[in-house]
Amino acid sequence: MRDAHKGVLYALAAAGLNATIGVLTKTTAALGFQSDAIAALKTVIGFATVGLLAAVYLRPQMRGKWREAALCAFFGIFVLFYFETAAYAHELTANVVVTLMAFAALSAILLGWPLLGDKPTRMQFLGLGLALLGVGLVSGVRAAHSGQGLLLAASAGIGYGVFSVLVKHFALPGGFALTARLLFFGTIYLGATLHFDALAQARWSAAAVAMLGLLAVFPTIMGFVCTTRAIQYIAPGRVQTLELTEPLFASIFALVFLHEVPTAWTVAGGVLVVLGLYVSSMQPSPMGPARSAP
Repeated sequence: MRDAHKGVLYALAAAGLNATIGVLTKTTAALGFQSDAIAALKTVIGFATVGLLAAVYLRPQMRGKWREAALCAFFGIFVLFYFETAAYAHELTANVVVTLMAFAALSAILLGWPLLGDKPTRMQFLGLGLALLGVGLVSGVRAAHSGQGLLLAASAGIGYGVFSVLVKHFALPGGFALTARLLFFGTIYLGATLHFDALAQARWSAAAVAMLGLLAVFPTIMGFVCTTRAIQYIAPGRVQTLELTEPLFASIFALVFLHEVPTAWTVAGGVLVVLGLYVSSMQPSPMGPARSAP
């Protein structure tokens, strides 16, 4: 299998895993947990899980580039988790998802030019616009409830985009070893901002622990493993654009597990997302524009 194909598959897998974030976060919050507690706890649980695996089986891969991993963790763990989780408390899930993904893709494309030499093309921006329009239709975007929620979601998206470019820039090997280091530093960053009275006031239950465990395993550990693997093979801007398929996976999950039949708008949005991904992958002809016949 070609590297480009591997990158696409990993990015799509990450999108599928990330599709669970909104529902799991909203459910955990409804069970009595504040946003900062959710962000910190899912990171701690994730680090405890993957850290043990790395310490036992991946010790050689844990050597070197700790400072680079610390910087990546600041943007990819702290900025992403802290602002994303806070955004869900102020804004509709659909609005948060679309805003976050839009700024993640745009920041990765723009920052990839000076740091990686990946000059963006007009087709990339056109494809991104089409995909975002489709994502809005699939997600059911509505009028924003608060500018604060959108600002928080945009900040989270920029952090995610910067993170993806830095991972590529520092040539960090993706996978479980890198994810363990990211979650280690993320635990430190988020722990410093956590109000511990939020843990004391939380309504602990088996359901809440289960939700936190799911958040730690699927979108956190496996999501970062797939994203960092994808960045190894293809450009970060392309990874972020491919992850715009996240709402499509959420719709598929709703159909399979909740028997929610997608609306005509959802189907139309899905078509636009796929079309946008196709357009964004088109490369300009090296021969330049074709000349018209005399």
